[in-house]
Amino acid sequence: MKKNLIAVLGALLFGVFATTLAIAGETANSEAANTPVYYASCPPSAGCGFTVKSHDKAEVIAMLKQHAKTHHNGMVLSDADAEAMVQVSTETK
Repeated sequence: MKKNLIAVLGALLFGVFATTLAIAGETANSEAANTPVYYASCPPSAGCGFTVKSHDKAEVIAMLKQHAKTHHNGMVLSDADAEAMVQVSTETK
């Protein structure tokens, strides 16, 4: 009797755990799908092919400024210039 009760409780616990994981995964996917993707690239004339993408616009700007400084002879890119290079992706899942 105890073994049956323990088995039923274990199965119930496993079911609750599996359902919770499935719901959490679906929630994360739907939130990511509703968040825009920002991206920026170096102009083709720069010849480096650098591209950065993120759901965080500030992160794209920071990465773009860092790339300009380290890969383009210490170029200092202003926040306004970097922000002007940022675009919003039209990708859909």
